[in-house]
Amino acid sequence: MPSQPRRWSRVAGYTMMSGAGLGAAAYPTPSVQDATGRLVYLWAAFLAMGGALAAFGAATDRWIGEHLGLPLLWAAFGVYAVVLASALAPASVVASLALGGFALLLFGRWRDVGAVRVEATRQAE
Repeated sequence: MPSQPRRWSRVAGYTMMSGAGLGAAAYPTPSVQDATGRLVYLWAAFLAMGGALAAFGAATDRWIGEHLGLPLLWAAFGVYAVVLASALAPASVVASLALGGFALLLFGRWRDVGAVRVEATRQAE
């Protein structure tokens, strides 16, 4: 199990994202459902699977889980940011900026995990 507080916070955060995906599948967000139709369930699956994979990777200290889960997460948050921005309401645009920024942070984390993957592969040779 994770021993570092930083890892515990990632496990908790990713688990919450996975739970949000499960909740979004059961109770789809109207703004996303209106904009994407049945693709809202794909969006929810990205959150659920991405969060679960990333949480597993963080909990076990295995880079592969985060490496596979993070693209699903940043794609899900990025799509939601675009959907909110398309509403053109001031509050929606502000929320879109926050979610877009969060998606970019997840993308940055994915790049960091990718560097760990490259180094692990290099050391294994």
